[in-house]
Amino acid sequence: ASGAAAGGSPSSAVLGAGGAARAIGVEVGLAGAENITVVNRSPDRGEELVKLLNDRVNVATQFVPWEGDYEVDVATDIVINATSIGLGDAHARVPLEYGTLTADMVAADVVFNPPRTIFLQEAERHGCRTLDGLGMLVNQGVIGFRIWTDADPDTAIMREALEEYLEV
Repeated sequence: ASGAAAGGSPSSAVLGAGGAARAIGVEVGLAGAENITVVNRSPDRGEELVKLLNDRVNVATQFVPWEGDYEVDVATDIVINATSIGLGDAHARVPLEYGTLTADMVAADVVFNPPRTIFLQEAERHGCRTLDGLGMLVNQGVIGFRIWTDADPDTAIMREALEEYLEV
């Protein structure tokens, strides 16, 4: 049984090691993740993120080089695509062995356009609960709105406007 399913802390796989992966890794670690696996093509960037998460966030983190289709470990609870693969390209495929996804996992994507990336479509097909990148984009907008106006916007209206703009 996976960590979260067994009542423990979740185990996460973060695909990518750029700015979004860094922010997500820190937040996942601060939220109490048991461990994080950083999967990235560049060992230097991947190891840099692993060091940050191990040393500064104090969450057990390891690096896995991304070569070919990544096979998600069965103990993983959350798989996060923190790359730009799929941004503006509905046919782009995150190199993942999708058969390793299970219904016990949550799959999240930072890509907001298209909101239903191939990554999320495949995750849904394998029974995962999914989170699209629209929520992240809306919440970034909320932060900016608060900074500029000192008011709290209605996130449902913001998401609805974004969906209308993207015609989804």
